[in-house]
Amino acid sequence: MSLLLSFALSFVMEKIIKFILLYFAQAACLWIGVEASSSLQGDALKVFLQGYWIYFYAMPLLPTIFIFRELHDVPLLTILGCSERQCVEAYREGKAAWQYNQFAYFIHRRWMLYLLVASICFFLILHTAFLPRLDAVIQSAIILTLTFLFFGSNLIVLRQQTIRFLDAQHILHQLAHRLRNEHSLLLKKFAGKEKASPEDSLRHLREALDLAREYVRIITKTKNVDLALRIALPHQEEQGNVMYHLLARTDGLQGNSWLKESLPANEGIPRYLIEARDTCSVLVYRNMKEAMKEKLFPEAEDEAIIKEVGSLAITPLKAWDGKKKSMIGMVYLVSREKKAFREEHIDAIRFLADILSDALASSVTVNHMLIMKGNKNARRRQLLEKY
Repeated sequence: MSLLLSFALSFVMEKIIKFILLYFAQAACLWIGVEASSSLQGDALKVFLQGYWIYFYAMPLLPTIFIFRELHDVPLLTILGCSERQCVEAYREGKAAWQYNQFAYFIHRRWMLYLLVASICFFLILHTAFLPRLDAVIQSAIILTLTFLFFGSNLIVLRQQTIRFLDAQHILHQLAHRLRNEHSLLLKKFAGKEKASPEDSLRHLREALDLAREYVRIITKTKNVDLALRIALPHQEEQGNVMYHLLARTDGLQGNSWLKESLPANEGIPRYLIEARDTCSVLVYRNMKEAMKEKLFPEAEDEAIIKEVGSLAITPLKAWDGKKKSMIGMVYLVSREKKAFREEHIDAIRFLADILSDALASSVTVNHMLIMKGNKNARRRQLLEKY
């Protein structure tokens, strides 16, 4: 009973400590602003606030309550920023992971610069409003100018985000349009007397990968992202086992030799993704140098890969293999920049994996059905087996 009571007490105390830390972090920012105002422009702002201190310190309460609703179950060390970030992270869903690391997201250098400029503009407006030495016209001009700059910067940011959103929507429409056309073409061949053409399927798949790459580049704000796709084929020597062979890749990965090696399903990354299918939808390598040192990336032993890969995300392709739902392939997202793939990108990567797995499964199924219709051409059968 005493053990249960102590556990409950520690649980409650941890929540109270987290709430107090969140509150004081915001109150400290306000106090720093007031002290900066006093050192730059005198005590005019402090004098004005003398009768309103209770409202001043109550201001951080409302955002603290809203933040705490999402962070009540987050470990205390994560809020303090002391939690150790692993060189390899396994994610199941993106939203839950982002909630655990949203403070790291807002401390990103771009957001820090934006918040700094906004804070400076806000406090300069306060200095001007409560500084009696300046003429009223000058005060009004300064306030108007700073307000215009503040809202202008917000409009610029909003415009950039809207353009990115529209570009992403356009790419997604093109991707869905292409996959629909390819599937319709395959069904047309199956209904008619046309022969199977694995070459056409590979070409369509590469074009789909190019569109998927553009989508990932938009959402990650990273220009040098490339994709590669592995497909599961029967093992030539071990009955019952499968190998994951490289099927297609975008132009930026044409010279990467480590992708050419086929991977058995019972070893390394494929085995982990299969066994952890309920807990891992995307595997992210944040630090390839550390991963190579700890032997967490068995696909390559040469450390020269560190120059080619700054960060890497791997997601399984899951579909019906004719008997059960299984991992029919893997998609690799490769960037030269470190930490290119973050928590807010996980669900977008899962979405791409789902539509690519559906397209791949449909293409393979229809091509096999076309072969079974009586296409005895040895060359086409050989190509299909490779496909």
